[in-house]
Amino acid sequence: MPEAPRPGDLIGGRYRLREIAGKGGMADVWRAEVEGDMGFRRVVAVKQMHPALAVQSNYVDMFVEEARLGSQLESPHLAEVRDFVAEDGNFYMVMEWIEAVDLGSWTRWHYERGEGPRWELVAAIGVGMLRGLAAAHERHGPDGKVLPVVHRDVSPHNVLLTTRGLVKLIDFGLSLAPDREAETTDPGVVKGKMSYLSPEIVGGARPCPQSDQFAVGSVLWEALVGRKLFDGQNDYETYVRLRDCQVQPLRPLRPDVPSDFAALIHRALSPRPDQRFPTSREFARQIGTALKKVQLRKDLHHMLSKSVQEARATMGMKSRTGDLSALTPIAELRPEEPTAIGERLRGLRHKLPGFLGRKKA
Repeated sequence: MPEAPRPGDLIGGRYRLREIAGKGGMADVWRAEVEGDMGFRRVVAVKQMHPALAVQSNYVDMFVEEARLGSQLESPHLAEVRDFVAEDGNFYMVMEWIEAVDLGSWTRWHYERGEGPRWELVAAIGVGMLRGLAAAHERHGPDGKVLPVVHRDVSPHNVLLTTRGLVKLIDFGLSLAPDREAETTDPGVVKGKMSYLSPEIVGGARPCPQSDQFAVGSVLWEALVGRKLFDGQNDYETYVRLRDCQVQPLRPLRPDVPSDFAALIHRALSPRPDQRFPTSREFARQIGTALKKVQLRKDLHHMLSKSVQEARATMGMKSRTGDLSALTPIAELRPEEPTAIGERLRGLRHKLPGFLGRKKA
C-alpha cells in the first residue's frame, strides 16, 4: 500500500497539498495550490484516492474513468477536471476549487432553524442540477455521435451550492458511459445510494438519463420537505417503497409550493422512464417557466449566495468545502431470490451486513 501524502507535499511537480477539506468513502479532497512560474499561485482541489484502494485495480479504473469523463464535460454547473497525476502509487484528480456547501447540509441548516428553504431557491437549484446533467446526457464523441453519460449518483451531498449562488453537480465516480474503455461494474451489480435509485434500476434495468431525472425529483422533494422521500424503517422497506414507487404527495406537506412546480417534481418521479421528461434540459426549461410566473423582487443567485454564506458561517465551515466525496454503497442485483421474511426480492440487495433486518439508528 502506498504511503499517504501529507500537508506540504508537492505532487506532479506543481501542486502543493495544504489541508484535507473533505473525506469520503473512496477519496479525500485536499485544498492545494498550483505553484507556477514567477510566483504564480492558484487554489485548486485535489481529490486523492485512499491508498488502500489505490492497490485495487477495479477502484483505480473507476477513478481514472471519473477523471476521463469529467475532463470531457463542460458546463458552469459541473466541477471542472483540470489534471490527473499518478505518483508513488497514489492517484490524484486536480479540480477547480469551489467555496460551497452541499445541498444536504444546506437543507439541514434550514430545518434546524425551524423553517424549510424557499421553494424558489429549491427550484433554482433544480435548474442548475438539470443543466449540469444535460451537459452529461448530451455529450458527443469525436465523430459527433451522442455518447450520454448517466451520473447514477445524484444525491444531496453531490450537489454543491457555491458562495456565488451557483449550483455544481459533482462526483461522476459511478457514472455510466457507452465508450468506457473497461467496464468497472461487475455483472449483476448496480451502483448508487439506495434512497435515490429509480424503480427501473431496483427492478434490474440498465440506468438511463431518465433515471437521473428520477433522482433529481427525489432530491428536490427532500429539500422541500426536510426528509428523504424513500426512507423505510430498514433497507428492505426502503427497497419496497422504491420498487413500488410510493411517492407521497408534496403539496400537503408544503402548501406554499405552486401546483405547477409540484407537478413537475411528481412527473420526474413517475414509475416508468417514458413517463418522465424527454430530456433533462426540457425538465429544467419547465422549472424555469414555473419560476417566471412568480414576481421575485430579488435575484435568485443573490438570494442563494447569501443563504450559502450564512449557512457556512453558522456551521463554521470557513474556507472548507465539506464532504466532496460521500460514501456510496454498492448494491447487488439478485433477481427472484427469496428473502428472510418470506417474500421474493425482485431487484436490489445491498452488499452490506444484515441488509434485510438492519433498522435505522
